[in-house]
Amino acid sequence: MRAAIFIDGGYILSHLKQHDLVPDYHSLADYLLKPLRKSVPLDLLRCYFYYCPPWMSTEPTETEKRRMAEHETSMDEIKSLERWAVRLGKLHRRWDGHRETFEQKRVDVLLSVDMVRHCAAGHIQHAIILAGDSDFIPAIESAKESGATVSLWCGRETTVHRDLLDLADVVHRFDWKKFPAKKIKSQSGPIQKAKEKLDSILGGKTEAAASPSTTPSRNPRRRRRKWKPEN
Repeated sequence: MRAAIFIDGGYILSHLKQHDLVPDYHSLADYLLKPLRKSVPLDLLRCYFYYCPPWMSTEPTETEKRRMAEHETSMDEIKSLERWAVRLGKLHRRWDGHRETFEQKRVDVLLSVDMVRHCAAGHIQHAIILAGDSDFIPAIESAKESGATVSLWCGRETTVHRDLLDLADVVHRFDWKKFPAKKIKSQSGPIQKAKEKLDSILGGKTEAAASPSTTPSRNPRRRRRKWKPEN
């Protein structure tokens, strides 16, 4: 029997980012197939990864060029894996008043078409999908009508549509302690960003100022002088 894995890249990467993790793609397919292989001998047809390249302006900035280079390196890593394929949509930019927002396009269509095609042709008997969007409901319904079993992998309830949970034959929740990923070593977050900004202003002195080894200890026997205004 055969299975195919369909991964909404934006969905899984957003979860990993919240936990400061980067995926270990080499081990991911086996991890996702493991629950099914406990009951049936299963081969992998292919693992599909659906994503969008980052936005690029007509005259791209250095930041945009860097992001694109990082994206291409990451996609090349996935493409180099045996029985993995990448399907790329397009990032659409729009304006909500004065706020710039970005939205993935074509990703849900590409994923749905691949799932329905493989199930209808009998290429696979099991479809494993990592997603949370209700746009995939028609594809899952069609896959089940073709006789395939659909397993859904997702995050907490607030990140996945209720109908998707009800429709899937089997639901697996992400366990970030066991998920094949590596912890991001570099610090991040608002505190670190504030420190980096202050470092740039003070010439990198905030680290020394905050270090316990360089902060003078207070002598409890030394009396503090009261401040007096000058005459």
